[in-house]
Amino acid sequence: MSSSIPAYIARFIILLLVQVLILKNVYIYPPYIHLYIYPLFIFLLPFRTPTWATLLLAFFLGLCVDMFYDSLGLHTATLLITAYARKFICQGMEPRGGFEVNQSPIIRHMGLNWFLQYASILLVIHLFFLFLLEELSFANFGVFIIKLILSFLFSMVLIVIYQYLTNPKA
Repeated sequence: MSSSIPAYIARFIILLLVQVLILKNVYIYPPYIHLYIYPLFIFLLPFRTPTWATLLLAFFLGLCVDMFYDSLGLHTATLLITAYARKFICQGMEPRGGFEVNQSPIIRHMGLNWFLQYASILLVIHLFFLFLLEELSFANFGVFIIKLILSFLFSMVLIVIYQYLTNPKA
């Protein structure tokens, strides 16, 4: 991972800027659709990244997003939950021989089906807690589910497009 630190810094900055400068200002009707690409930074960390490092990076990225969204820790909390869950999702999806050292979960290495399963689980976790903490209730459960499904679908499309743009051999 040390040899690719500049690439991770660039990915961090690009995803943060896309999220806060572009996606924050995209309004799709109905207003239940929110586009999120910043969790992809945590999704794409190498499998062997220590949990403490993943949580630290999630905290810092979430804090940066919160500063632009004026959301008082909402994105930080949900990204920390997602980063912690990532460890268990990776363990559950690990192949019999294990992951290669410094291998990242990108489409080119893992295949489209594997990546879609992996990213879908993490994105649903992220969006579920994001919208739950935002509302702090299930009073409007129907709206909550519609928001979750639509935001998931549109965000997942963005994530896959990003993967193909940044890893063209996929």
